Amino acid sequence: MTRLDNAQFMKELTKLVQNNNGKSSIYLTQKRLTSDPQPNDLPHNVIPPTDEDKPANETTYPLLVRVAMNSSDNKKEKQNKVKISTVVENNQLDQFWADYVQVLKNGFIGLKKKDKRRAKRAK
Repeated sequence: MTRLDNAQFMKELTKLVQNNNGKSSIYLTQKRLTSDPQPNDLPHNVIPPTDEDKPANETTYPLLVRVAMNSSDNKKEKQNKVKISTVVENNQLDQFWADYVQVLKNGFIGLKKKDKRRAKRAK
């Protein structure tokens, strides 16, 4: 998996969605990035709001954004799978989300709207 900076990630994502043209699935994942090696760090990290004597948890975490896409020609071979990722810091989130959403809106042209008339007739 290739970890890119935010600008390179947007360029690669734009290329992927334009070249894909609705032929194969693109998997998008986002999660917080922690340096803690424990895989399940949420239960011991959250402080309940009822305890006023304990300090509030004000730790901020960067965001890990991943994109994975199978090749439309041969989905069974793992070597054709494209994986890219980037780490977004908290102070860059607003600009990143604006660019990310715009790339996705422009690239996903193969999506179809649900035909509500047929659904009503079937009932």
